[in-house]
Amino acid sequence: MEEKKYKSVVVIWGGILLILQALTLIDAIGLRPQIYNQLNKLTIAFIATGMIVVIIAYILLSLDKKKSGLILGIIIGVLYIMTLNVINVIAGIFFIIYCAVMIKGLGKEPKKEQEQE
Repeated sequence: MEEKKYKSVVVIWGGILLILQALTLIDAIGLRPQIYNQLNKLTIAFIATGMIVVIIAYILLSLDKKKSGLILGIIIGVLYIMTLNVINVIAGIFFIIYCAVMIKGLGKEPKKEQEQE
């Protein structure tokens, strides 16, 4: 995959996942705070903050074209599926598929570069 396209897709996926986490925080703390007790709010805040850190790590590792970033992306996708929220499950499935395709694509790239040399 072309370098520019790869980096833009990584950043777009990272942005989508960060937006989903921000929406989770906004829902629990701002939009519907009356349906959550303090312990639930605290738990949601810690989990969302942790996910944001992991997503940023995914973005940084993937932009360096390291397979560990994409493997971390698959783990993030599984975590999104485990939330059992319809939007998160759909995003998680597509994200896992994307990461698997990109890992396969990264495995092929070094061979092409060696052939060109």
